[in-house]
Amino acid sequence: MGSKDIDGSRPVAPGDVGAHIDDGCSPFEAKWFEREPEMRFAEVFCPPAGKAVFRAWGALLHELRETLFELSDPRVSAVKTGWWAEELIGIGQGRQRHPLSARLLGTQAPWSTLGRALLDHDAGELRAADTEQAVARLLPTAAAVLAVEAALFGARASTDAARSLAVHWLLQRLPRGLASEDQARIPMHLFARHGLTAAQVAAGPADALLRDWGRELAAALPPQVSGTALIRRARHRFDQARLVRLTAGKGFAEPPPPLTLWRAWRAARSQ
Repeated sequence: MGSKDIDGSRPVAPGDVGAHIDDGCSPFEAKWFEREPEMRFAEVFCPPAGKAVFRAWGALLHELRETLFELSDPRVSAVKTGWWAEELIGIGQGRQRHPLSARLLGTQAPWSTLGRALLDHDAGELRAADTEQAVARLLPTAAAVLAVEAALFGARASTDAARSLAVHWLLQRLPRGLASEDQARIPMHLFARHGLTAAQVAAGPADALLRDWGRELAAALPPQVSGTALIRRARHRFDQARLVRLTAGKGFAEPPPPLTLWRAWRAARSQ
């Protein structure tokens, strides 16, 4: 697609991917941006020819995260996980049913491997003993996601990038996941340390526990994710900032837009 962009990558996309005006993806992109508003700032630094894939991939990751981690009924989650697994395998075979899949159809990436990873995703015991176990359980699925992402954007997948995505998934369970069955996947040793039950945390504020959880997630987050796609480098920096606020007791309020834009620019400039 011509010379390298500021991301240092050459997105591999269908020939007409930049020509879409209304292909049914807009509602899914809006859901993603509503949940992760800072990603709008990252998109500013994505070259125009790559924005359609940038948005479709981000919206698809949002749909997968919701399916794997955020549905209250495990039976519904299992059915949707199976549907998405079949859909991802279908992309690799040249067929699709979902608008986001149609946008990505024709891209060369290990879609079938990602589909199988969804089927193998460990949805059993949700409460880990400690933070390292909580992260480790997500790494196989995260690695499969990063393999597709690297292929889409001509970037690099790495163990650090998979850890960054796993930490992102855990961070995104807060705060709404506190009242869910998995208690936002906060590991059991933190409940023991603070002398709290899951019911007590779900019923009211547990600021000290959340600050500790934020510190442990920050420690589990790699310092950087060099060589990865813009979408990953930006997400990594935004999550670092979120964790700083959480450990400082500032909760989940969004940072000022100028700071978010600056972080997005730093991510775009980095390699």
